[in-house]
Amino acid sequence: MNNEEESTIAQTADAEPTAPQAATEPAVQAVPQPPISIVMTVHNNARELEANMPALLAQDYPAGYEVIIVASKSDDGTDDLLERLTQAHANVRTTFIPDSSRYMSRKKLGITLGVKAARHEWILLTEPQCVPVSAQWLSLMAARCEEGIDMVMGYSNYDDDATDYQRMERALAQRRLLSETRRRAYRTEGHNLMFRRQMFLEGRGYDGNTQFVRGEYDFLVNKYAQRGNVAIETSPAARLTEAAPTGKMWLNRHLYYMCTRRHLRRSLLHRLPFNVRQGAIHLWYVVLIAAYVVSAVMQEWVWMGVAIAALLATVVVHALMMRRAMAEFTPDINPLKAVFLDLGRAWHALYYKLKYMRADKYDFTTHKL
Repeated sequence: MNNEEESTIAQTADAEPTAPQAATEPAVQAVPQPPISIVMTVHNNARELEANMPALLAQDYPAGYEVIIVASKSDDGTDDLLERLTQAHANVRTTFIPDSSRYMSRKKLGITLGVKAARHEWILLTEPQCVPVSAQWLSLMAARCEEGIDMVMGYSNYDDDATDYQRMERALAQRRLLSETRRRAYRTEGHNLMFRRQMFLEGRGYDGNTQFVRGEYDFLVNKYAQRGNVAIETSPAARLTEAAPTGKMWLNRHLYYMCTRRHLRRSLLHRLPFNVRQGAIHLWYVVLIAAYVVSAVMQEWVWMGVAIAALLATVVVHALMMRRAMAEFTPDINPLKAVFLDLGRAWHALYYKLKYMRADKYDFTTHKL
């Protein structure tokens, strides 16, 4: 293991932090807002950058912002595109991840390098495959940068090319995670996250979890979120749309999370409500279906009718609950369809768990033998 490379992130986090900017009030245009540094890491993302950078650079934000793109060596023309972007836009800057950095998470190293290079106190972390839905994205996110707030969690979901299940799973996960900020934020599901540069540097960045390949957003929230220091912004104009994942990307995202969650604080407490709810609702459906089958076999027509009525009532109540849960983020998904998609979440989780158990655990860490 290369000790010099392993300590790179911790060293960068020791840099002298920039003094925090003045806090602002929630109103978007009522008071001055802080300048923002948008940080993203890229690797073979020329197509995504060319499609999404125009919207990123067209933000209506008088306070000013810069876009820092941290790049790994690419072979799809990304380097040429970055050169053109920096020449055409004074607020676009680039830095590069050293090729020799191989024994740590290159994603976390890239984010750390971007934060270190930032000129402003507030950092907005996102991905090249994400695009703002409006020119007010930055203004609305920055409106949450109040005194006492160190982190702002926003919302992002997949575009219409994603399946209903993918969009629903992402929406329900973010809805629950955002609601947990009332107590203490656990992690974030999307790629729309703001935090203070000084907090990150004084906390030595990703120190303690640099060996894990992914989990860069999750570890940030889990490490730095405290009771009352996280704000949320979910208004429609402040959201990001993310390109639909491929099947491999979708599976890998869940497998990496299986590894990450083992090292997050409060992980068991966070997952308990989902496990209890899914277990209870599956048990209730099994009981009703079993009652119907037994009544039919024994030709107990009255009881069979009661079982059918109870099953239909359960589906209706379940659909109403799903409609309410999806009303803010994915209202276009049919509530009846969502019932079956919701039941499938437990089976998907079981599938990911089994895949992770059979996977080579060294695939999830940079510390190879």
